[in-house]
Amino acid sequence: MVMKDSSFVKKLDHVYEELDIYRSVMEYSSDLISLLSQEGKFVYASPASFKLLGYDPQELIDLSFYDFCHPEDLEKLRIFLTRMQRKDFATITYRTRRREGDYIWLESTAHSIHTNQTEEAKYLCISRDITDRKLAEEEIKESEEKYRLLVEHSHDTIGVLTNEGFCIYINETGKKLLGITGKGEVIGKSITNFIHPDDHRTFNKFIARNREGRFPTSEIFELQVVRPDLESKQVEMKLIPTLYKGRRTQQMIIRDITDRKKTEEMLQKAEKLSVVGQLAAGIAHEIRNPLTAIKGFTQLLNGDNENDYVDVILNELDRVETIVSDLLVLAKPQIVNLEHVDLSELLKSVATLLNTQAILHKVEIETVIFKPKSLHIDGERDKLKQVFINIVKNAIEAMPDGGKIVIKAMTAQKGKISIQIIDQGTGIPPGRLEKLGEPFYSTKEKGTGLGLMICNKIIKNHRGSLNIKSKLNEGTIVEILLPKNLKTKQM
Repeated sequence: MVMKDSSFVKKLDHVYEELDIYRSVMEYSSDLISLLSQEGKFVYASPASFKLLGYDPQELIDLSFYDFCHPEDLEKLRIFLTRMQRKDFATITYRTRRREGDYIWLESTAHSIHTNQTEEAKYLCISRDITDRKLAEEEIKESEEKYRLLVEHSHDTIGVLTNEGFCIYINETGKKLLGITGKGEVIGKSITNFIHPDDHRTFNKFIARNREGRFPTSEIFELQVVRPDLESKQVEMKLIPTLYKGRRTQQMIIRDITDRKKTEEMLQKAEKLSVVGQLAAGIAHEIRNPLTAIKGFTQLLNGDNENDYVDVILNELDRVETIVSDLLVLAKPQIVNLEHVDLSELLKSVATLLNTQAILHKVEIETVIFKPKSLHIDGERDKLKQVFINIVKNAIEAMPDGGKIVIKAMTAQKGKISIQIIDQGTGIPPGRLEKLGEPFYSTKEKGTGLGLMICNKIIKNHRGSLNIKSKLNEGTIVEILLPKNLKTKQM
């Protein structure tokens, strides 16, 4: 009997020790340990309730758990405790009010327990203050959202590439630049698919530097982007070594500089034209004075005795005078001899004038005039005739195997007249087409580039425009738009 009592006492002591341990855990734990009824009322609360909520444990007894919950989280908490009736374990995060009136975030883990078979189950809750963690998460989320909005709405293309050059992210601006419908058309593919082959070497050089880490650089470099619709864009690109979702990657920033490049080219072209105009005016002035004297004395030498050689000299002097007059067009700021011009009659006369030359080249010239009575403008007849002759001659020369030239004229929108000269020639490559009209640039072997430049100048003096469209082995369309009335405002 004594032995049994001794064994029982040892077990009882062991139970008391465990109870002391549990009591110490509950007394000194920084987490709030509470026991709730199925209705959500406090049956027990640990001393941590004062630190977390500002209430002594005894103040919480018989108070409802719901009374402290934030209104926006109340329904979520009700559903949580209802589900606990069918589960043994669950976790929830919610906001609860402290005595001072402010709210903190709690993370509660609940266990369903039964003290005995007759009583209903109760919920043992261990609640931890996670306010700092929640605020940090919200701050990170807010920062990520700001960065996402900044990236998505940036005027520059922003993307992320693997170190091998495969795209794993691109923003909305990138879709527009690359001319794609969805991001799936570029994600997972090499960005070199959208870079002109001539620029592959440049791109690979910069991405390799960052990949190898020997000479990492964020230097800006230029290259040409080619879209699926074959439209080209001039861009500036920068590659920056970075981490993306734990991977070593390269952030790609692309700026479209196509318009800027075009503006720079226009400024350079305008500067060239200005220099050429000044040069042409100086040359024409210096040539015209001695030319007048030479022509006068040559005519005296001819006298009454006609000389074939003198006639040749006079004819060539006339041609020099014509060239000098053309040069002066580049320097002349405005139209001088404004007159009423019948474009229908003028175009037909040009076709008649060049018909013999066209026949020699096996070329047929056809004129198609729509509503001829309405095709009247104010301008310089001789200068406009010079433009049409120059363009038709170019069309004839562009058809070494013969063909057909169609000269169309019709009224256009906004009080303008459209003249189109269409040939079936060899066409002009896209790269050369962009440079047509620049000083000293010509597609002809012995051309000077001044012919089309002079045509452009004459048309601009008439407040018109000259546009050229061409396809290789199909032909070229030159369209000239001229306003009907120049009298109200001269250039």
